[in-house]
Amino acid sequence: MSNSAKASLYNFAFLTPPSPPPEPETFDEKPVTQQQQITKPLIATRPLITRWANIIQKLLKELDGRDKLMKIIQYFIKILLHYKLIKAKHWSTITSNFSMTRKLLRLGTAIGPIREFSPLKNSIPSTLITLNALVNNISDDIFCLYKLGVFGSYLGEKSERLSAYCWFAGILIDLREGAINMSKLQAKSSKHNDEKNLELKQKIYVAEISIIKLLMDAVFCACDIWPPRQAASIQAWSGFFSGVLAGYKLWIKFSV
Repeated sequence: MSNSAKASLYNFAFLTPPSPPPEPETFDEKPVTQQQQITKPLIATRPLITRWANIIQKLLKELDGRDKLMKIIQYFIKILLHYKLIKAKHWSTITSNFSMTRKLLRLGTAIGPIREFSPLKNSIPSTLITLNALVNNISDDIFCLYKLGVFGSYLGEKSERLSAYCWFAGILIDLREGAINMSKLQAKSSKHNDEKNLELKQKIYVAEISIIKLLMDAVFCACDIWPPRQAASIQAWSGFFSGVLAGYKLWIKFSV
């Protein structure tokens, strides 16, 4: 081959444009692996788990939330103890500790009714209701102090009995107020549009839960005043359902 021919081939090789690079593969074309199939539902459940964790955190921050969580555990254990599904020697001590802790959490709640008590400013029914709540809370405090060993058994037993009667009267008052409130909400619900009606239905739902919870409290308290033969089992179940319903109300409140 002549020098001129070699030169032309050399020039042609360097003037020829290079071949285009291969197109990158898109992620859509890749087959979904088994690991990706497992990861997707886990990622989807993360917001739900985070939301539940936030609600539980709010419950634990509130004094009432801690009380209701302990109440649920306390009476669930009592149900198991009643049916002899767990050993009484160990678990009965735990329920007693839960009960005492809840009494300590409620110690000093009489301050609220004391501040509200004003016979000169309020009407007679309102004054009597506040007075009942005041006596109930003071009796609870005295009974708690009796359990701590501050007072004797005579004062402790009398305060427990008085607290039961005042609590039962308070439950009946709250049931009446709850029924009146629910009837008002139902009347409003029939007059509003869909958007407002949805909010009212939520309030009616919470009011219904409150009434059922109060009925469970009434059953529990009645067993203290007029103890039937199966008082232990009735109080275990009514106390458990009361705690669950009260805890559910708080869950609805904090989930909004």
